[in-house]
Amino acid sequence: MIKSVSKELNRIEIPFFNGEVSMLSFDLSDLTTLPIEFRETAKEMIKNLPNKVGEAFLTVHGKFVKKSKTLRRGAAHIDGNYLKEVASWGSGGGNGWKVGENGMKLTSKEHALSYENQKGGMLIASNYSACKGWNGVFDDKAGIGGDCSHLKLDEGFMLEANKVYYGNSQFVHESLSVDKDVHRIMYRITLPINHGCKL
Repeated sequence: MIKSVSKELNRIEIPFFNGEVSMLSFDLSDLTTLPIEFRETAKEMIKNLPNKVGEAFLTVHGKFVKKSKTLRRGAAHIDGNYLKEVASWGSGGGNGWKVGENGMKLTSKEHALSYENQKGGMLIASNYSACKGWNGVFDDKAGIGGDCSHLKLDEGFMLEANKVYYGNSQFVHESLSVDKDVHRIMYRITLPINHGCKL
């Protein structure tokens, strides 16, 4: 069963960034472990998070995206929890997986820990609205890499630009094609695997 939960937290200004950094480890209680260029944005993203304890991981992706292309991972999916000991983030998304692409193999126990665990989650924000999300309970399980393209989904909702959203580890979402040429920037903080967030 998938219990997809998200909540809008606060509005932020997202500074220009070009490039991609994936899963930078940092302590939620000590942002000095992050490169200085990302600290202020990370601080604004976590300011409404009640529990600022544990190792989290920052991903920042900024790129000029042509109309009808996506910045991030297409197809409905959940990110699940980041399994630091087994993950390989070379291909991006879902512990080394992208929907429809080969990636590392997870054991059934690792798959359950990543995609069926109710704890953990993420904070996400973008300077341009091109991501859709769904809240609700779905009587099914995520496939390889968190793939949820098999779920029967309604229209969902758009994540607004320059707003921080909390999503639990089973938050169903997908990156959409942009409707014009734009430099899109996405920040994501993957929360500790044992993070219990009550917002």
